[in-house]
Amino acid sequence: MVSNGLGGTEMWAGEERDIPDWLNLPSGSHPLALWDSLHDAEVVSIRSNLLQRTIELDVENKHLSGFHKLREGFRFLFHLEGVESVRVLRYAIWPGEFSVPSGSSREEERRLIEEYQSKWRQESASWNEFESTITVGNGQIFCIHDAAIVIPNDAIIALKLCGQLNHSKYHEIFLRAEKLRILGNDASRYSLDEFRRLGEIYWASR
Repeated sequence: MVSNGLGGTEMWAGEERDIPDWLNLPSGSHPLALWDSLHDAEVVSIRSNLLQRTIELDVENKHLSGFHKLREGFRFLFHLEGVESVRVLRYAIWPGEFSVPSGSSREEERRLIEEYQSKWRQESASWNEFESTITVGNGQIFCIHDAAIVIPNDAIIALKLCGQLNHSKYHEIFLRAEKLRILGNDASRYSLDEFRRLGEIYWASR
């Protein structure tokens, strides 16, 4: 480490830390699926505070809250503390022709879709632009298709959300923080296990 003259420090090129992340997970780490609780949920706003090192995702899941008879307008708040990293990637969809033949099995349909998606181009995107787009006043949402979390130790969590910006362009977002709290906008609190169980119960009833 060396002082940068601005009251902070810089890291030498060969001094990378072994930080748990989706690109650098510790050996033996197993992501916990959040699909049951977040599939088809919508992030309706994102709020960052650089000074306090926090990010809050305002998540609406109408089918989950309706099934569990949560109050009207209920939303989950994913409150991350000690935020260390945020990234967003977008995908340029391959413009060639694609279709799934009628009568295809589920396995064949999945294979064809995976082959098609493998031709998409991954592109870097601006987090600040993405965050400012997802606001209630903007009318833009991030519709979640899939999600997972890794908690390799008691200090760091890594969260991944995949979905479409306003039901259009596909994005993946990655967040790394020291702590995650899952709250309700009615002041309720949920452990990660309780939150996952809400989704499991819903899909088991389908």
